[in-house]
Amino acid sequence: MLTDVQVRKIKPAEKKAKYADEKGLYLEVTPSGGMHWRMKFRFNGKENIFSIGSYPETTLAQARRARDEARLRLKDGINPNEAKKQKKLHADENTLFKALAMEWMEDRKPVIKETTYLRDLSVFEKDLFPALGNMPIDQIKGKDVLACAKKIEARGALEMAKRSIPLTGRIFRFAIRKGLIENDPTPHLGEALKPRKTKHMARLDISEFPPFLERMDRYHGNPMIKTAIQLMTLTFVRTAELRMMEWNEIDFDNHLWRIPAEKMKMAQPHIVPLAKQAIELIEGLRPLTGNKQYVFYNHSTAKPMSSNALLCVIRTLGYAGKMTGHGFRGLASTTLHEQEYMHDAIEIQLAHRVGNAVSQAYNHAQHLEYRTKMMQEWSDFIDSLRNKIVPFVKQKVG
Repeated sequence: MLTDVQVRKIKPAEKKAKYADEKGLYLEVTPSGGMHWRMKFRFNGKENIFSIGSYPETTLAQARRARDEARLRLKDGINPNEAKKQKKLHADENTLFKALAMEWMEDRKPVIKETTYLRDLSVFEKDLFPALGNMPIDQIKGKDVLACAKKIEARGALEMAKRSIPLTGRIFRFAIRKGLIENDPTPHLGEALKPRKTKHMARLDISEFPPFLERMDRYHGNPMIKTAIQLMTLTFVRTAELRMMEWNEIDFDNHLWRIPAEKMKMAQPHIVPLAKQAIELIEGLRPLTGNKQYVFYNHSTAKPMSSNALLCVIRTLGYAGKMTGHGFRGLASTTLHEQEYMHDAIEIQLAHRVGNAVSQAYNHAQHLEYRTKMMQEWSDFIDSLRNKIVPFVKQKVG
């Protein structure tokens, strides 16, 4: 039986030597100076060797504990070498980029907006996992990440290409915190991508809107997407807010849509007064999605309708590059300001920041009566444009 003092005094010889401890454990010393703990055992009548670790990284006491654990597995009919192999395989799987990314995503899911979660998940699944998903995190180089970003850039998705690099960096830093790697190779990779040109969201002028409405009314494609664009026209909410509309958020008695804070860009709850035209549009979707969580539920993907679906219809109507989902917001804001509606009411309806940090917490309910009248007048005005453009005469609102 060995002691710590004896092990420390062992020196390499010209030939490989073995120093026995007990219960099959021994220290193997090579001529080059390597010192390795081994355990001899029999399994199914055959002699086997179980490698435990090297000295001094693995002490005598640690080697004995590992031996005892291996002997317990043998009593249960388990080959300790197979158990070690399975443990290593499981550990290796947990260091793959995809496994780490999904662990990171699940950790932050309770504290981020669902739209943000789904957006990041889409980048991972569509662009990063196919190339990096099955690679161990410590084997991924900066050039691998850049190759993914370049591929995204090549198809014209410049914003997503830029986003993919810092998103990948978050996974590297997550792995650093877990002690799996030492460095994040992503800083400054974005400089290798093409610079983005600042571009204002395309939108129509109010004088160009009647032909758009006419084409939209004549569109006979997907009725859910058509309704979404019609509602976007009447409510001018953000695309993500509309796509994520849930049936339980609609107050049909009071004609209000109450959007919770976690869905809003500014992380504040928002109230959208719904004109009678908007209520009729939403009611028209009950036969399609009334039994689902989301009003704009895509039965094919079992997820809310995608933002691309809206853009595709806008392109089908002949307005590619001329109108976007965000364009409805700019169109409404400009027209309502020109008609001298109250600035704060318009900004609150657009869910923009108004006032200081304290007042922002209450903005969602401010000027609600005024905004309700404003939104009904806006919807009536949109109806009047379907035949010909008419002056938008603001009614007196209190």
